[in-house]
Amino acid sequence: MRVRLVCGGKLLAGKLAAVLGFVFLLCGGRVFGEEGPVPPEWFFYRKSLEAFRADDFGEAMRQLKSLEEAYGASADSLHVRARVYEQEGEADLAEKYYLAALEKGGFGIPDEKYAVCYRLANLYYQRKSYKKYEDVLLGIAQGQGLYAEPRYARMRDSYITVLLRDGFDALALLYRVPFDFAQEAHRELGVFYCRMGRETQALLHLAFANLAVVSTLADELGRLDPDYTFTTLGDALERIGRRPELGDFLLRCDFYRGLYFLAAGLYAQSRARDARLIWGLVAEHGAGVWKTRSRNQLLAPKAEPLITY
Repeated sequence: MRVRLVCGGKLLAGKLAAVLGFVFLLCGGRVFGEEGPVPPEWFFYRKSLEAFRADDFGEAMRQLKSLEEAYGASADSLHVRARVYEQEGEADLAEKYYLAALEKGGFGIPDEKYAVCYRLANLYYQRKSYKKYEDVLLGIAQGQGLYAEPRYARMRDSYITVLLRDGFDALALLYRVPFDFAQEAHRELGVFYCRMGRETQALLHLAFANLAVVSTLADELGRLDPDYTFTTLGDALERIGRRPELGDFLLRCDFYRGLYFLAAGLYAQSRARDARLIWGLVAEHGAGVWKTRSRNQLLAPKAEPLITY
């Protein structure tokens, strides 16, 4: 019996040593009593993002510090750091880290780079750094082939010709634009140029922005009703009154703001009739401030106030 106990003890000791060795490897060579294995990178990033969304900026920064000590800075961690600094009113530091995130590249979600660009542009606008604001938005728009490539130059010229000669409905009947990462940039550039007194540039960008929304709207109405064919914007807006999800889409993409400034650009180009038609649609179907401002323009139209430095 004693021999069996000794032999059994040796066997148990051997198995225990093997298990402990395996655990040792899992722990990255750490001995018991030291800290456990470092969590994966995504764990720190998720914790930092959760803390940021909960307005716990101190915890967000602590998680980012742990992430960067263990794995180094990434585009995503730099982005969160920039957002924390922006929320804390540290505009210079926010700009620094937004730019660092864009330079680093390799976002976990590739399109996140556009979110960074838009936040950077908004930061510049708030600081009245209007040239930098314009450059960031133009950089986004330049990534869209339909806007940037020379082979589409004649078509882009046609947008303005048709818009000024025949109105927006005619433009929407002839052309389609995809709703993509550049839609917001076109809308904001259009608004910016309109308020800078650069109406021709404004109209091109507002044509892109509004065509992108109307193209998507027409496609969705066609999917819901195979017999539907786009005729006028007014008709399309009447139809979405029975489709709340489409109305929500228009609000999310700030469509009525884009339409309002399209009308403002047309008015500045002496196309008062076309401007009034669009303001009338926003006054009837729109929401919020753009509905109110469109009603005011119908009563007493006037040019948009220019940006002051």
